[in-house]
Amino acid sequence: MANQERHKFCIIIGAGPGGLIQAAELLRQKVLQAKDIQILERNDDYGGVWKRATYPGAACDVFSCLYQVSWHRNPDWQCLFPSRSELIEYYKNFAKHYGLSACTSFGQHAVRVTWATEKSLWIVETKDSESRNYRRWTSRVLVQAVGTFSQKHTPAIAGLDRFKGEVWHAADWPEDYDFTNKTVAYVGTGPTLVQALPHMQAKANLVHVFCRSMAYCQPMPNFEYPLWARRAFRWTPALLRIYAFILASAFFIWLYFAYRPGSWTARLTERGCRWYLYREVSDEHLLSILTPAGRFGSKRPLVSYSGFFKALQKDNVRVINCPIVAMDEFGLIVETPRSSDSKRRIEVLERGEDHTEEIQSMDQTIHVQADVLIWGTGFKVQEWGGTVPTIGRTGETLREHWDHYPNTLYGTMTSGFPNLFFINGPNTTPPWASPIQGFELQAALNTKAIRHIHQRSLKCPIYSLEPRKEKEEAWTEAIKAHLNKLATSPSHDPTNYYLNKQGQNTFFWPWSHTYYWWKTGERHSGNECVDCAR
Repeated sequence: MANQERHKFCIIIGAGPGGLIQAAELLRQKVLQAKDIQILERNDDYGGVWKRATYPGAACDVFSCLYQVSWHRNPDWQCLFPSRSELIEYYKNFAKHYGLSACTSFGQHAVRVTWATEKSLWIVETKDSESRNYRRWTSRVLVQAVGTFSQKHTPAIAGLDRFKGEVWHAADWPEDYDFTNKTVAYVGTGPTLVQALPHMQAKANLVHVFCRSMAYCQPMPNFEYPLWARRAFRWTPALLRIYAFILASAFFIWLYFAYRPGSWTARLTERGCRWYLYREVSDEHLLSILTPAGRFGSKRPLVSYSGFFKALQKDNVRVINCPIVAMDEFGLIVETPRSSDSKRRIEVLERGEDHTEEIQSMDQTIHVQADVLIWGTGFKVQEWGGTVPTIGRTGETLREHWDHYPNTLYGTMTSGFPNLFFINGPNTTPPWASPIQGFELQAALNTKAIRHIHQRSLKCPIYSLEPRKEKEEAWTEAIKAHLNKLATSPSHDPTNYYLNKQGQNTFFWPWSHTYYWWKTGERHSGNECVDCAR
């Protein structure tokens, strides 16, 4: 039963980088005061995805000087690539600097959001993670900054409920878990495995890595900044800005063209990744498994600076590229290329009886024993609007509204959902730039609209704003044509989380952040949005 109703002018769901940047921007621009803002976070501290990334070796694969807010730079990053602990500390200090702790409630899981048309308010219902009590909040404006990696994807495997070992998704990794003498089955070859495998392999008795298809892996040296460099950045802030600009420009020029098949940059990048693979791996069978198919960028490229390929070749690591068809009490049943009895094995398992001997007698099957099963199978990125059930002006949920394609205006607003804004919404992420810069641009854009709503609300308390449907459709269609030129296009036969069920990329912004800033510079001129004042 909901209780303890509270009202704020603006509620922000999510205390990760996006939510914090949005709150700080509202305060910096003096649009609202801290008493007018409420940040709701389901975790017990700041950091968002980095707070939840508790696997060993967790770190960012974007340069530390770029994975920070341009108007709150840290001169004291320890390494070229920041660790999880550094990132959490940075955003905790960021929140402290802008006084956001006074308007943040932790342990609040948003379970439902509803637009109340008569009052022109958003009603946000949360569940406290400790007391399990429900609380009701209301706000004039709602910002969803829940991120794209919040809904875990776990395969449905027959017999999973019979497995007696430990099971978790990589996003729910028990912190400081001890792998000593454990036999581990890790399913997936994404960025988490690249960083975690050297740590698992060093302690585990045996690690089975299930790899169905491999992405291109780039070698990147990670080094500690010397003390003199950190002091120079601190004493001369302009030097840090110039250094970040040079890195960002080089990063952009390289990857912008590397994601476009046929360009000389793409060809050189693919050759470079293959050269690195062939230099590191000598076993022909393992090479056949690890050699990527498709083009660079068809799947999310991997960044290795922790000895990933060397760890894969250790004596206690096995790489398996056969599909998992079922599970039993002690491990996984894997189908070999010549096996024809997978259906029969599944039927045996589903009978729920002990038929271990029958299963083991079947030809062409492999039983992989494991004490621990880890799903490194990613997230439901394409379920836009599904993280927080959101009911709009017409009674339609945001998930239903975006079922065919998540049409938005600038990736930050959508029709039918007045006064609702997004950080890291559909088609706002260019893979050749830091997402933090994108969050800054989107937060600044949202702040302009929220300022407009706040000013109009002084005279008309039920004022609301939403984009015109034809404008957001035009915006989305203009993006689609250019997305088809990227390596993620279905014409390059990729299987990745960027594409929806229609084969359309709903994730990327196909140009630069500078172009996004220019395209959105004239927002709210009167033609893009509908003023809903009665």
